Amino acid sequence: MLQKKWIVSMSLIASLALMTGCSAADEPGAPAEASAPAAEGAPSEAADPTPDVSGIPEIIAEVNGEKITKADFIRIYEGQFPQMVQQAQLSGQELDQAQLRAQTAEGLVNTELLIQQAKKKKIFATAKDLDQALADVAKTNGMNSKEFLASMDKQGLNEDAVRIQLKTQLEVGRLISREVGDFKPTDKELKDAYQVVLEQYKGQGTAEAKAPEAPTFKKIKPELEQQLKLQKEGAAVKDYVAVLRKDAKVTTNM
Repeated sequence: MLQKKWIVSMSLIASLALMTGCSAADEPGAPAEASAPAAEGAPSEAADPTPDVSGIPEIIAEVNGEKITKADFIRIYEGQFPQMVQQAQLSGQELDQAQLRAQTAEGLVNTELLIQQAKKKKIFATAKDLDQALADVAKTNGMNSKEFLASMDKQGLNEDAVRIQLKTQLEVGRLISREVGDFKPTDKELKDAYQVVLEQYKGQGTAEAKAPEAPTFKKIKPELEQQLKLQKEGAAVKDYVAVLRKDAKVTTNM
C-alpha cells in the first residue's frame, strides 16, 4: 500500500503540530507571508542548516494499528524544513531541530487520526472530484494536468500517488469543514493584522535607509484573509484532534 501519512498538505501538518513557534509572524494578526522583507544587501551570517534525520526509528508511531514509518516522517520533515528555517531566521532565533522533529511526529499522528475519522464518517472523494482537484492544482502551478503529473513523476510521485494525495486532502478537508466549520476573519481582525504589517515595514527603516513601502490594504487583504483563516482553523482542528485522541490507541517511538 502506498504511504498515505505524508500526503496531507503542509498547511494541515503545521496547523496540527507547529503552532507553538516563537516567531512574531506566528501571532494572530501577524501573517508570516506578509512579513516585511529583510533589508537588501544584508550579509548572510551563516550557511542554512540542513535537515537532521539521524536516529529516526523505522516505525515512529502506531495509531489504532496503523503504522507511521520513517519514510513517512522524512518526506514531511524535509519538505517543511526550508520554511521552518526561514521562519527561524525572520525571528532571529536558531532552529531547534529536536523540537521540530518532535512536532513533526506529533503532526503525523494527528493527521492519521483525521484520515481514520474521515473514513469512519464515510467521507469519500469521487473520481470526478479528483479530476477537478488535479486540474486545479495544476493550474495553480501554471500547468495543465498532464504537465503537472509529468513534473510530479520526476520527483518520484507517479499518477497513482498524486491521486492518493489529492484524495486524502479532499476527504480530510471535508471532514474538517463538517466537524470544525469554516472560518472567516472579521473586518476588524483584517485591519488589525494590516496594522501589524505596517509596523513591520516601518521597523525596516534605519538611519541610512528608508523603510520599504508597505503594500496597500487592498493588495494584501487576500493574503491576510488566508493567514487568519488558517490560524483560526488550525486552533479549532487541534481541539478536535484532542478529542479524537482520547479514544485512540496511540504509541510513539520518538
